[in-house]
Amino acid sequence: MKNMKKITAIILLLTCGQFIGRAQELRCNVTVNSNQIAQVDRAIFDALEKGIFEFVNNTRWTDEIYQDYERIECGFFINVTEQEKDNAGQVVADRYKGTLTINARRPIYNTSFFSTLLNYQENDFSFQYIPFQQFYYSENTSMSNLTAIIAFYCYYIIALDHESFSPDGGDKYMVKAQNIVNMSQNIPDRGWKANEGNNNRYWMVNDYLNPAFKPLRELMYNYHRLGFDVLQQNMESGRTQIIESLKSLDKVWTQRPNAFLLQVFFSTKRNEIIAMLKDTPLNAKAELIPVLKKIDPAHASKYDAVNN
Repeated sequence: MKNMKKITAIILLLTCGQFIGRAQELRCNVTVNSNQIAQVDRAIFDALEKGIFEFVNNTRWTDEIYQDYERIECGFFINVTEQEKDNAGQVVADRYKGTLTINARRPIYNTSFFSTLLNYQENDFSFQYIPFQQFYYSENTSMSNLTAIIAFYCYYIIALDHESFSPDGGDKYMVKAQNIVNMSQNIPDRGWKANEGNNNRYWMVNDYLNPAFKPLRELMYNYHRLGFDVLQQNMESGRTQIIESLKSLDKVWTQRPNAFLLQVFFSTKRNEIIAMLKDTPLNAKAELIPVLKKIDPAHASKYDAVNN
């Protein structure tokens, strides 16, 4: 998989004319917005932002050697909306609620464009942050809720990136994400347990590794490596691969209608798919759009608009 990325960036290397040293796996932007919290020292959230940034970008998440140009571009946006309160209505020290948005992207070969790998928002996001605490990841040790969440998504992003360059290439790192879920079962905050609903971290990784979702995993490689990465060289071949890979999602929908992973996929890829369809021949649109409307019915009008 890493060789594929080196091909993607060979022009950059030749232009620089110099060796680029070793780097960590992720190039992550971190933003913490606390504008809705009036009575808390802003320095606390500045420290939180810096702490997560250093944790994500300085931790070595894999045993692979990444060059700087191979680092995966991603982002965490935390919007803190309120301080938690106990049953008596009293503020709980150092505990907050809000939303967490996670995004990641990978380059499209021989272009200056990127394809989105993940764009997902957790709306039921709560955490404890003791001012200026340090973040550490340990594979076999329980972590705080916030540390575990960030580590989970780091491995999830790395797994998706590998899947897009090599068939089933993300297995190792998706299992690491699953291990974090398993190690976090005693955390009281929501998001880690199967019985809390079907739209959480537990199901994100559990379903991804479930054989029923094999077509979605195959799509990650066919859509990106055989589809978008060859568009510049062979538009027809690349577009055919993209369309066929998207049509294969019907197999997942047949077994698991309204599956959470399908929702995550379309929140990530919907705009990209619509942009691609605008330049797609009518016969190919006629085959694909009914499938997309069936799986993503809330946005059927957006797919219909492509034909106008």
